[in-house]
Amino acid sequence: MAVSFLRRRPGESAVGSPLWWLETLEAALNKRRPHMELMDRYYRGDHPLPFLTRTHESKMRTEFATLLADSRSNFMRLVVDAVEERLAVEGFRLSAEDDPISDKESWAIWQANQMDSESQTALLESLVKGASYISVWPGAGEHPEMAVEDPLQTIVAYEAGSNYRRRSAAAKIWRDEWTGELRANVYLPDGIYKYAGTAEPTAQVGTEQARRVVGEAHSAWRPLPSDAFVQNPLGVVPIVPLRNRPRLLVEGESEIEDVYRIQNQINAFLFLLALAGYFGAHRQRWVVGLAIMEDERGNAKEPFNVAIDRLWQTENPDVKFGEFSQTSLDGYISAIEQKVLHIAVTTRTPRHYLEQAGQSPSGDAIEGAEAGLVKKTERKQGPFGEGLEEALRLARAFAGSPAAPPDSEIVWRDPRTRSEASVSDAVIKQYQARIIPRSTALEKLGYSQTQVRQILSSPEEEFAPEPAPPAPPGPAAEEIPA
Repeated sequence: MAVSFLRRRPGESAVGSPLWWLETLEAALNKRRPHMELMDRYYRGDHPLPFLTRTHESKMRTEFATLLADSRSNFMRLVVDAVEERLAVEGFRLSAEDDPISDKESWAIWQANQMDSESQTALLESLVKGASYISVWPGAGEHPEMAVEDPLQTIVAYEAGSNYRRRSAAAKIWRDEWTGELRANVYLPDGIYKYAGTAEPTAQVGTEQARRVVGEAHSAWRPLPSDAFVQNPLGVVPIVPLRNRPRLLVEGESEIEDVYRIQNQINAFLFLLALAGYFGAHRQRWVVGLAIMEDERGNAKEPFNVAIDRLWQTENPDVKFGEFSQTSLDGYISAIEQKVLHIAVTTRTPRHYLEQAGQSPSGDAIEGAEAGLVKKTERKQGPFGEGLEEALRLARAFAGSPAAPPDSEIVWRDPRTRSEASVSDAVIKQYQARIIPRSTALEKLGYSQTQVRQILSSPEEEFAPEPAPPAPPGPAAEEIPA
């Protein structure tokens, strides 16, 4: 979401100063944080309890509270994970036109920062919260440092009219895990300005709550006395956004934005299903004309010891027995299935991911059912790839390497689900027909960029010998001399 720049009253921080940026970005961060936290809770399955108000909380019995808490089935995690598991970086081409395999130097920076796993974390956070960030800075070791930043702590301001392409400033605000002190870094093109806050922490140090910033304004910031400023040699704000569902006036949007309310409806039906099953799914019996039995204290008691191996009997011919019909649960189950189908249609999540009906689909049927999910994943590779490419370009620049050309690109793993036999057959035919080179054929077969490089550089004797050509057919039977 876009940053709203706040007007300052006379006497406050000068517009454009590091402190002004800190106060402005902090206000924007606090404004967007509640919705991001809501999306994060839905992903984790921490949904609001159905039919529960504050008045109920103090009066709710333990059994009723347990029933409410158990009436939640988290489809939101599946909606996000179905996309995230198909987004995987295989390599980085320095030039899409001239470089058939990944660039060694860029890949070394990537591996040194454990970005194989960290990039998945960044993509997951962006899918859940709408955006995530990668910070890049010269490292103490051989390679620059790349780190994933949480959008609950980090925010970027963009130049007006740049459509989220050129960054003016960025800020990261967090609580120190050990001291509980409020800290802030302001990233401007000339360097990093560091601040500490005077507000007292509202949660015990070391807890999850203490690691996050309290959603309130903090006007008392002071520059740190030591290393309060670190110069930036590149003159570029080193916080790169990864935007999910980017739009012209929206930085990003959560993947579950359209369906979390449907999740609430599913939870409500699950609670009603549990309630009906708990109180009405078994047959209630009745009897008329029978004298009410009492115990020694005069309290009414059940006249019969009900059990599967016991018979009810009475000598009074006017006594009648009967039973009420049980509550049918089919309506609740059908309603839940209908809402799950709405999630599948809205998010293009394959139906066999959410429910199994009949036999498992065949390979061709699975490929057809997952076509919408694959297209959605491929579409996300564009904006995510641009962010990752820029982060690697900054890292190369911090390392003193030559600038990456404009046609550098991220190499993504194929998001499609295809049988290995059909892929191999198609790729081998394309290679033998001289449609694609060997490096492209290896990439299409699913080998990583590192494996492609190893295969292409392996000596010929390490490969199996080519099969001998088939022997020519022998003479026909009538040509064999007697």
